Amino acid sequence: MEEQRPQQPITVNISSLTIVKILIVGMLLWFFYLIRDVVLILLVSVILASAFNPWINWLKLRRIPRVVGVLVIYLLVFGIFTAAVGLLIPPIADQLSQIGNNFPEYYNRITSDFQNFKDFSISSGVLGNVEKAIESLQVNIAQTTKGIFSSFISIFGGFFAFIGVVVITFYMLIEENAVKRFIRIISPEKYQPYLSQFANRMQEKISQWLRGQLILSLIIGVMSYIGLLILGVEYPLVLALWAGLTEFIPYLGPFIGAIPAVFIAFNGSPVTALLVVALYTLIQQLENNFLVPRVMSKAVGLNPLIVIIVMLVGAKIAGLVGILLAVPVTLIIEIFLRDFMQGQGQEDRRLGA
Repeated sequence: MEEQRPQQPITVNISSLTIVKILIVGMLLWFFYLIRDVVLILLVSVILASAFNPWINWLKLRRIPRVVGVLVIYLLVFGIFTAAVGLLIPPIADQLSQIGNNFPEYYNRITSDFQNFKDFSISSGVLGNVEKAIESLQVNIAQTTKGIFSSFISIFGGFFAFIGVVVITFYMLIEENAVKRFIRIISPEKYQPYLSQFANRMQEKISQWLRGQLILSLIIGVMSYIGLLILGVEYPLVLALWAGLTEFIPYLGPFIGAIPAVFIAFNGSPVTALLVVALYTLIQQLENNFLVPRVMSKAVGLNPLIVIIVMLVGAKIAGLVGILLAVPVTLIIEIFLRDFMQGQGQEDRRLGA
């Protein structure tokens, strides 16, 4: 029999320097969490600057000074926004008000078709709570139609945050390579060459994604509007606008965009509701199999699990804005992780040689 060797105790040595580094990283993460509103403003500004920068460069190639190009882009965006407010907000506000006024009627018709659900609701006390919620929703929708612009501003956490995004984005566009300069300021010198390349790829990816996403949202909104109009569904403009906006929510957006349309169509007839489901399913299939491969070909390939995790974390930290920023943040993480894994592979090959 072989003599059993005594087991050697396993020891883990952690140097004081390692402990200090961990503490510093922890303190930095805690600090960034405390100033997360400021970090969010900077992140939104970097994303917008990355999206607009190719347009500024295109104008510069045509001998238009950078400052003039930035002003042109800002005026175009402001003009489009003003035109949208003037042309779309009045009918949208009117349709939203009608939805709020008719919401109790919609609910009563639907629950009358599902008597079992209604009996359960009464017995469990749910119906009373739902009716109270509907009354509150009716009041809130009426109030919301009077403050659409205020609601838009609140997405950025307040008026001053919105102004901060506009000003910082303007500065980043005026100053050529401002994003790279900003990264150099906050990073150690030995990492600056890599981070400069990282900033270039990040800006290119984010720009491709945002341009593609805007095109997708516009196409989905127009297709939804035409389809709902043909099917005779009420409030097609509001429902189509909602479908276009929810395209920015990764993976769940098309489903969320379809729910109100199906609900309102069911008020007309179950057959119409089924046709609306078929319409949105057809649009989704066209998007996945035709539009996305062509419009988003250079910005797709993200891991869905990572996107969903980032979306959940973003929702917890920054609400709606965090959800909308899930894809660009995931793009940044993907670039960094890919570089890290390639660097590790090269290091392993060097040590094995």
